Parts: sequence; structure tokens; C-alpha cells
Amino acid sequence: MPKLGERYSRALITGASSGLGKAFSEGLIKEGLSVWGTSREPEQMQSSDQFTPIKLDLTKEREFKEWFDHWDSESGGFDVVINNAGASCFGRWETMSAADVEEQIRVLLTGPMQLGRVAYRALIGRGQGSLVNISSVAGEMPIPYMTAYNASKAGLSAFSQSLMLESPKRPPWIIDFRPGDYQTSFNKRMKKRLENDSECESVWNELEKLMANAPETSAAVSDLISALGKFRHCTRYSGSFVQTSIASMASRLLPNALKRYTLRSYYKIS
Repeated sequence: MPKLGERYSRALITGASSGLGKAFSEGLIKEGLSVWGTSREPEQMQSSDQFTPIKLDLTKEREFKEWFDHWDSESGGFDVVINNAGASCFGRWETMSAADVEEQIRVLLTGPMQLGRVAYRALIGRGQGSLVNISSVAGEMPIPYMTAYNASKAGLSAFSQSLMLESPKRPPWIIDFRPGDYQTSFNKRMKKRLENDSECESVWNELEKLMANAPETSAAVSDLISALGKFRHCTRYSGSFVQTSIASMASRLLPNALKRYTLRSYYKIS
């Protein structure tokens, strides 16, 4: 397959300082693209001829058009925009503060939708490019005690599917990218509200085991490059066989009550 750099030139990736965002940046650079990567603390990232760190805080930004137009002009025009930035809290829903809930929804759903809105307009104007929304298999198969995360990721996938529905045969191409667990620092950076709760702690320990045995991020990069190379709308699952192939099939085929029972057994919830 030809390198993406033969068709795409410049990518904007949110949350590029660590985890999948950093891996995606490195992967697209190897494909010949120049990348503008965002972070709340861009000074922590190293710039190069092909990588430009820029500041973006999705919890505070309110006027995405002005921000996007500035960097779109500075770059020469993005043809790939990847909504990747993430944040999450773990704990019982009733223990979550309003601030915790709002931060997750802004970072995971409303921020990407607003940034996606202005980016989509620019891409339509050029008649080319791709908008990628990094959702999660958790949008279909919820992770216990990550309620706002699950709901936001489900909403982000619905956003992607809606755009595909409205413009089925022309670019910009929409990619609903749904990863499972990968070996990143996501769990370490997550806010935890365990509150001496033995059941929460037990589920958290199961999540840690899953993360320890998760695939390397290189697999996600390969899947993303493959999805971008299709030059059409697509939904792409990425991760372990259990979390992607089996989970996606179970989500479609199992009744909701049985799906919840299966998830409780999987996470060892009594």
C-alpha cells in the first residue's frame, strides 16, 4: 500500500503528548505527514521539522473556530484531523463531582464535536481529507464505574455515524475508530474515587490486569493507517481479539440483560 503521505500532507491530532495520540503522531510522521499535536502543556513535547506542538485545553476552549482557523492557516491547511484527547474518572457514579463529570464530557464529547464542526467545514471546502474520532469499545460494552466515559464515547461514535449518514459518498471521510485497551499510561493518569469500596477496588484490579496484558500501541497505529488508506467512511475496531471481534459481535447479538450479565462476570462483579 502506498504511504499516506502521497495523499495526505498535514494532520492535527489532539492529546498528542502521550498514549495513542503520541503513537499516532509518530506513525503518521513515518508515513510522510507533518503533524501538529495538541496538549495542555505543549512545552513538554519536542518540536521537529515534521512535528509542531501547540496548546489546546478542551476543558477551557470555548471558541474553536478562531483557534482552528489560526492553526489551519499556519499549517497550510490540515487534511487529517484526529480527535484523540482523553480524560476519565473511575468510581461509583454517586461519588463523582459535577466538575469531574463536566471535564469528561467536554474532553471526550462536546469538545471533539465542536472542534469537529469547524474542521469538517474546512475539509468540505477543500473537498478532501478525513475526520477521525477516537471513540472506544466502551461505548458499546461499558466499563464498570466509568459511566461518564462510556456515555461520552457512545455519543462520539453516534456523532461519527451521523456524519457518515448525512454525506455517504463524498469526502471528508469519517472514521469512527473504536480501540480497546492498549499499553499506555491512561490508567495511571485516571482520577480514581475508590472511597474504600472493595467492589470498586476489585474491578480496578481487573482493569489493571487487562492493561498489563494489552497490545502495544503499534497495533493501533497500523489499524489507523489502514482505515485512513481506505479513503471512505468506516468504523474500525482495534485491540485484542476479545475486546474487538468478540465484544462487537456480542454487542450486536446479545440481549441487553445478557450483555450486562456477561460484563459483570467478565469484571467479576457479584
